[in-house]
Amino acid sequence: MAPLRQLSIFLICTLLSHTSLSETDQKNAIMETVEKFFLAIEEKDRALLESILIPGSLNISSSELPDGTAELSEMNYEMMVSALTRPGRNATERAWNETILIQGHIAVFWAPYDFHVNGQFTHCGIDSFQLVRNGNEWLISNASWTRETQNCPQSPLGSIQK
Repeated sequence: MAPLRQLSIFLICTLLSHTSLSETDQKNAIMETVEKFFLAIEEKDRALLESILIPGSLNISSSELPDGTAELSEMNYEMMVSALTRPGRNATERAWNETILIQGHIAVFWAPYDFHVNGQFTHCGIDSFQLVRNGNEWLISNASWTRETQNCPQSPLGSIQK
């Protein structure tokens, strides 16, 4: 009976570690999508951005006003793609300390970020991306973010190289 019990424990541990690896693989795939998002902004690559966004998405930013109230801005899919890949500026967005939640074919990416234009800091905030799995890839179905210009934490990623 002892060998059977040991085999059962081994099988259970193997299944649990496989589940854990699967979740790790999913988180890595989600991070790959998020990194493509940031790369598309930096390289102004419309095709790359369109490859990871679901058409029809609604994207909302919340900017804090001096009086403490929020100004909400909505962008549909086309506005988002055009705004993030427009020529004439060099933009860099970076995120860190991400939290990723996954349930089945949906996920949420949440992380603080900073944003730079032409090497200069412009704002910080929180990125919140909702993702859906399509086959083996994760696509961003909606994005929301805060736009803050005051009390921004120092990025652990260091300064932007000009």
